[in-house]
Amino acid sequence: MTTQPAHESAPRRATSTAITAGVAAAGVLFAVAMVLEVLGSDPGSGEMTDVAAVLEGLVALTPWAWATAGAYAVVATPVIGLHVTIREYRSVGDWRTMLLAVADIGVLAVSAVVAILR
Repeated sequence: MTTQPAHESAPRRATSTAITAGVAAAGVLFAVAMVLEVLGSDPGSGEMTDVAAVLEGLVALTPWAWATAGAYAVVATPVIGLHVTIREYRSVGDWRTMLLAVADIGVLAVSAVVAILR
């Protein structure tokens, strides 16, 4: 009777930390937007794709800009989490799972391009 060697599992602490940080950042950004709205700040407006306008709005404390930054954090969190996951699985030589994470990033990239071009 032969037993297979135990497969080393990838550490998941960094992935959990990255996703938790992204969700926390998004929550804080949305909370600031809501507080600014309640306080009666000029809501502001603009295109989400105009990063300069978003940055100006953050400095001017417009709820629109803070909510947009929160949306950026929501969109970026899974991508950052997948990048961290790739590093973690590569560290233990689990190439199949690492390549699956790379494929997931590819799907997210195609989805983003389709959404932007629509």
